[in-house]
Amino acid sequence: MAIAQRKRLIACLVAAFVFQTWLVYADRIGYRTPPLSVEAARGQEVWHDNNCQSCHQLYGFGGFLGPDLTNAAGTLTEARLQLILTEGAGLMPAFHLDEQDRAAVLQFLIEMDKTGVSQPRLQAPVPTDELLDHLVTKVTERGDPLTDAEQTGLRVMRREKCVACHLPNLSSPVRAPDLTKAIEKHGSDKVLAILAEGVPGTTMPKFAFPPSEREGVVALLRWLSAHADAAERVFEVTRPGAGAARSIPWFEFD
Repeated sequence: MAIAQRKRLIACLVAAFVFQTWLVYADRIGYRTPPLSVEAARGQEVWHDNNCQSCHQLYGFGGFLGPDLTNAAGTLTEARLQLILTEGAGLMPAFHLDEQDRAAVLQFLIEMDKTGVSQPRLQAPVPTDELLDHLVTKVTERGDPLTDAEQTGLRVMRREKCVACHLPNLSSPVRAPDLTKAIEKHGSDKVLAILAEGVPGTTMPKFAFPPSEREGVVALLRWLSAHADAAERVFEVTRPGAGAARSIPWFEFD
């Protein structure tokens, strides 16, 4: 009897494997994605030649020492990506790639970003700069508009996509610190020095900002610190798992 049960169990497992394999290869969605351009395909070769997948993931597949890079091109500026490829960051070494190889890797990441999102959600992800604008609008509607310095800081942070890395809820995809705690933790002078000099060994670069822009960023960081609770609520949608099916009560399903 036990032998018969084991045979049935093995048969069920084999059938489940065959069915899953059929589902994967019968899914036509993957065929709708346009093929990589010549330059992006070259970037994919550089990606594999340098074993990038041993530390990074694409769509969650790969190593877990570094962040998932499926949508890196949509969140980080080209200058930031170039800096990371050239100088490394943290445990990531500096890769001595020539200009063509760096351009190819960037194009590969740009085209990967257009294929979808690495963390599926029920709703479309909201760009972080739009969330920042929403936060500012929500707070200033109470009759406390931004000062000129804070408006300068807002323009700089949108231009450099600062909140793409420094999410105000400790859910950064690249493990960057929470911006709402920057002034409280470091103080204004230290933040000014970080903006001017960067942080060696991390993905934080040095910025060639004029003094007025650095002072503007500090002013907006001070503003963010004062409205940290509101920022956390607005950026709640960026947390891993936010908007997932399991987070919706059963009675809200159609």
